[in-house]
Amino acid sequence: MSEQEKMNQDVSAEETKTPAAKEPKPAKAKKEKSNKDKKSGFGKRMGRFFRELKAELKKVAWPSKADTMKKTGIVIVCVIIVGIIVWIFDGIASAVIDALLSLFGQ
Repeated sequence: MSEQEKMNQDVSAEETKTPAAKEPKPAKAKKEKSNKDKKSGFGKRMGRFFRELKAELKKVAWPSKADTMKKTGIVIVCVIIVGIIVWIFDGIASAVIDALLSLFGQ
């Protein structure tokens, strides 16, 4: 079978597909309110918030001190390098502007 015939078969297969052939979306289940979802006092809600916050923070994979120091050093070096690049560009731009102003008699 030639490549042209293969392409024609692919095109005809795509044309036979209709958008109506999509499966219908399942009906959304209604959420039933549990005892937790019912509105309770402000103090109870804040207490639950902090208990859940503490539980989530226990799950966090905290970096080691060495890892933190290493990444902090990388950030400081990158900031210094970018600062030097901006300083050089500023010096060049300032020199070009001064040269243009002196050239045109300002």
